[in-house]
Amino acid sequence: MSSLKQRIEQLMLDFVAVATDTGTELERDVQPFFQKWFDSVPYFNKNSDHCGFFPIPNDRLGRVVPWAMIKGQGTETIVLIHHCDTVDTEDYKHLRHLSLSPHDITRAFREGKMDLPQAVKEDLDSGDWLFGRGVADMKGGGAVHMALMEQYASEADFNGNVIFLSVPDEENLSAGMIGAVELLKQLTDKFDLKIVLTMDIEGHEREDAGRTIYHDGSIGKVMPVVYVRGKLAHTGMIFKGLNPVNLLAEIVRMTELSPMYIEKYGNAVIPPPTWLYSKDSKQVYNVSLPDAAMGYMSVLTASKSPKEIMGTLQEYATKAFDSVINGMNHSYEVFLELNGESFTPLPWKTNVKYFSEVYQQAVSDGGETFVSAFKELEAGINERYHTKQISMINGINEIIAFTLMHIIDQSPIVVLAVSPPFYPAVNNKMLGEASAKVNQVIVEACDFTRNTLGLDAQIKNIYTGISDLSYSMFVSDDDVIEYMDNNMLMSGVYSMRLDLIKELSAPVLNIGPWGKDIHKYTERVYLPDLYENTPKVTDFIIRKILGGTK
Repeated sequence: MSSLKQRIEQLMLDFVAVATDTGTELERDVQPFFQKWFDSVPYFNKNSDHCGFFPIPNDRLGRVVPWAMIKGQGTETIVLIHHCDTVDTEDYKHLRHLSLSPHDITRAFREGKMDLPQAVKEDLDSGDWLFGRGVADMKGGGAVHMALMEQYASEADFNGNVIFLSVPDEENLSAGMIGAVELLKQLTDKFDLKIVLTMDIEGHEREDAGRTIYHDGSIGKVMPVVYVRGKLAHTGMIFKGLNPVNLLAEIVRMTELSPMYIEKYGNAVIPPPTWLYSKDSKQVYNVSLPDAAMGYMSVLTASKSPKEIMGTLQEYATKAFDSVINGMNHSYEVFLELNGESFTPLPWKTNVKYFSEVYQQAVSDGGETFVSAFKELEAGINERYHTKQISMINGINEIIAFTLMHIIDQSPIVVLAVSPPFYPAVNNKMLGEASAKVNQVIVEACDFTRNTLGLDAQIKNIYTGISDLSYSMFVSDDDVIEYMDNNMLMSGVYSMRLDLIKELSAPVLNIGPWGKDIHKYTERVYLPDLYENTPKVTDFIIRKILGGTK
């Protein structure tokens, strides 16, 4: 394994040296690195149609997905994925120039050139950890996959097929993996392949060196948007209006950390949701109520579809609307009583709708004039987003507000929509018998880990760090696909082929090296895993599933 270790190290050092700050044009700079790799492997020189660069459809930065394939015997295919983008290096401060040189930054830390927490110093002194941006998240893992691909490419009688993907944009909107679904569809059709497993190599966190963790699923995330249109009024005549801030706040209060969203899935417990943004529509101070307020929340999930999650939110929003109206009526009754007047309930009615319903009403009320204007608005927002003149959430805000303007009924309303990004929850249990072979191999891999590597191995059903494995499986009914198509906004800058993901669905595994402090200047990877444990167990699983020779 020593030669493999040396190859992993060299590939990692060369890979890390390429700056690939996420969401920037630097992500394109991986292309020369991978072209050099393709040129260095005789198999790819002989089979030029087995590697290349797949342009991400409609990508504003012109990024590509470097890919390679070992075409062996049969149709069964394993897909190996990692992401090639990294967060920036600003937190390295005066050592930033060393952040992409793992041995140099590790040496600088050892020489005391940066203040380090005690736990980091202990890892540094052990000699078992290597530092640098991307070593753990996740160019070290990418180097493992590359070295294994080289090994398989040299075996004339290799059984099965392996596709390698290096996807950009994982740290942002996962444009790389979402786009790569189109590539996988092309490859499976062209070469008559059947994907039987997708393996990611994200680093994991654990408590000690003697126990490793494998994941057979990855957490999902849905970003519901709540837009509240109220009724404008002067604060001196408050009961003539409806304050959207009051209603949005009630929805937030009911849903923040709500146990209704907590799931237990296998041995994983999914935390409750939290709100990440809320704001009213006012741009300047005045004594009128704001006419609207909006916010969005993050809901993590292990098994619930976005349609289920939004259905629960609709129930909460309805209860919140009822509660606000009841509270306003009670206050109004007290006010009138003190003023010597009789009480008549306020005119407000609970009204909660999905964006798709609001859009259809606008089409009905506004006709082709609205449809044409809506398309023009979307195109303008897309262009402004691409040129960083507008954020995702502000674009969504404009879309909903514009749509509501074209509806005849201008009474208060709550509109529910979905914001990108969307990560489907995945777990092998979702595939039933289709994952039986992989599940058995996972058990064998744990035995291999204990008996050969001397490590205790634990299988966790959900990788909680969010990963691109989310785009390797989708098992919901077609009505969920239709729901997402109609209610997830900003499709011009973020869209996915859920139908293709469903068609290509296969079991998943995440097996990566132990890493610590990802996204921090103390990011580091555990070398015994990187050079020995992770490549050995990855190779074991690939050969067990494909029946490959060695």
